[in-house]
Amino acid sequence: MPTADLRVFSCTSGYNAAGEHVLDKAEIVERRDMPIEVPQLLQVNALAAPLRRRLAYRVKQYELNLVLSFLTIPRAGRVAARTTDLRATARHISAFVTESVGMGMLTATMRDFHHWKGDHDHLEHFDALPSDIAGAYRQQRGVRPDLLFRDPAALDSGMAGEARGRTTRPPKSPQPLVAQRRRLDEILGWSARQAYHPVTMAWTCLGGPGVGVDLFDITFPPPSHRRPAPPDPSPPKRPVPEEQPARPAHPTDRSDTTEAVERERREYQSLPRDSDSDGPYVFEAERALSVNAFTAIEHLYQTAPRGDETQIFNDEPVRGDWVSADLIGQSNIQLFLGVLADEPPPTLQSALRARRRRFEAAYDEIQVDVFGRLIVAVSLDSRFAPPWREIATRLGQG
Repeated sequence: MPTADLRVFSCTSGYNAAGEHVLDKAEIVERRDMPIEVPQLLQVNALAAPLRRRLAYRVKQYELNLVLSFLTIPRAGRVAARTTDLRATARHISAFVTESVGMGMLTATMRDFHHWKGDHDHLEHFDALPSDIAGAYRQQRGVRPDLLFRDPAALDSGMAGEARGRTTRPPKSPQPLVAQRRRLDEILGWSARQAYHPVTMAWTCLGGPGVGVDLFDITFPPPSHRRPAPPDPSPPKRPVPEEQPARPAHPTDRSDTTEAVERERREYQSLPRDSDSDGPYVFEAERALSVNAFTAIEHLYQTAPRGDETQIFNDEPVRGDWVSADLIGQSNIQLFLGVLADEPPPTLQSALRARRRRFEAAYDEIQVDVFGRLIVAVSLDSRFAPPWREIATRLGQG
């Protein structure tokens, strides 16, 4: 299986002279190869949609392919970036790739080290929290983490994660870098203002012979020693998007889904359209994990190619097709993005996750995952797209 070099820092937190909650001590307690499920590496970007905008299949497919095209991913061995190409590209493209990989590595460390077992319904972006939990997080100024990994057994709790991606070489120092410590201090300040919310940070570097990830596992002072948080430190850097609607439960009735789609479409069409100037609905840098909201996913489904007649999952056609991850150079990686008309039942998705975790899948050249109505498959060692029966077999349908 592809891997990344993982260093785990065990950290304690305390207080500086100003009474701010900051990093105290940190030491490396573990270093090892972390297995990488490539579809899950793409999960955050696969689920992301620009706020208040429609989502088109070819655009989403191209985004995922762009990330993969800047990586070299062997069947067994270290995932690496095409560093020369990454440094030669435009800054905004480099930032998109490094941010996407950083988010993916944060998700990978949550599954690998913190044993997070959530799915797409339990992953949220702090820029666009659904209304069922947004009230639990006070609107505040200053820095906040990137992602919220909700506990599937208690959806009002979870861990906040900060993802940092860099094009530099992985650090060798046994102590946190100055930049790492500074960012941790900012995130720990946010944590204190949120009643000491659990936090972690994954710092990903793409500039070496292999991708390296520093994970910070943080222990807070005991409750009796915790201090009240200082006021918010700085004015907002950008407008805060209004609350997003709660993600609906798994639909069981297609007529209910259609009605909800039409309702969201009317609400969407009533919003002010995007313009060249900044406005209340223009958040260029912000992306919500809302592709499974009805309007976004329906438009993705409607714009996806129908595929051939063999593309069947759970007795339903799968729209979508394969592309080669060769936008930058020659590649043996093939990517499939599929869209389903309906979300599979939760029991089926749980069975698929259990199947994926089996040991015999560790060296499989084809990796597949299902995120709600999305299917992401990656073939790691082929110049040609594999037949659908190979995907169906791995989804337990063969």
